[in-house]
Amino acid sequence: MNETPMSHPASLPFIDDAFIGAHLDYAGVQRAIESAFTSLSEGRAAIQARARTECGGFRLSTMGAACRDMGLSLVKTYGTVQGRFDFVCNLFDTTTGAPLAVMQGNELTRLRTPALTCLAVARAAARTRRLALFGAGAQGKAHAEALLQAFAFEEVRVVDMQDVSAWCAQMAQRFPGCAFMPSGPGHAVRGADVVVTATRAKEPVFDGDWLEPHALVAAIGTSLPTGTELDERTLRRASRMIVEWKPQSLMEAGEVVAGRRWGALDEGRIVDLTEIADLSMPWRRPSDEVLVFKAVGVGLTDLAAASLAWKAWGARSA
Repeated sequence: MNETPMSHPASLPFIDDAFIGAHLDYAGVQRAIESAFTSLSEGRAAIQARARTECGGFRLSTMGAACRDMGLSLVKTYGTVQGRFDFVCNLFDTTTGAPLAVMQGNELTRLRTPALTCLAVARAAARTRRLALFGAGAQGKAHAEALLQAFAFEEVRVVDMQDVSAWCAQMAQRFPGCAFMPSGPGHAVRGADVVVTATRAKEPVFDGDWLEPHALVAAIGTSLPTGTELDERTLRRASRMIVEWKPQSLMEAGEVVAGRRWGALDEGRIVDLTEIADLSMPWRRPSDEVLVFKAVGVGLTDLAAASLAWKAWGARSA
């Protein structure tokens, strides 16, 4: 069947990372993500699951989402070579189907992942006094920044294979009410209210017996089913594992795949954000339960962040 091309501007705007980084913040993206998942749970949004294509040492990945409440749809595409990513997004109008803009996606990704973690911490953490952070790469540093802007943590213990003492000193100066320190895994996890894993590890990075009875664990380091940052004991202790969206998470999240294989995680304890009736209410039930939040990254969070960038782009010439 022949299809008639839609009319659109001869030259689409290109919105780069510098513009996005200058106009978006974690708190705004967190609110946009919460609204987007409310739309999804009420049937006014849809997610396009990630697809991966391998070609030798190169991997091409695509993912996306559409939201009627925003009037926008997005397709995110990225190439991966030796663990390095580079993202680009195409934005569309859901009313006309016309393309609206091309966006770089590196800043969108850097912002939306910790913003989602902040939402999980806001709704599921019993308290926010001590933070254990595994991994001080780009996402680890972004998580530290986002979480310290949103919550009054008194102490952050950082576990990394590299020497992070200089970065810890810089963060202590930026957030004078919080002590930052390099740490070993056991010292970091014991006493922590929130544990964030943002590593490239394919094997567990700490022992689940070290977790406090009320701990919230946010695992965001991998979106592949072949590795897990969390051990069997952590998954057995978790009263629930909260994921973004089951159709993608059950296939991609290594912690879910391994947990089910080990018999440590049954499907009745896995819940996604569409199954939480009101995202603005606490996700925690008793205060003394271990909870795990596992994120693999879905196109809806990219769309939520991109909608803010598109709004800012329009406002600049208004």
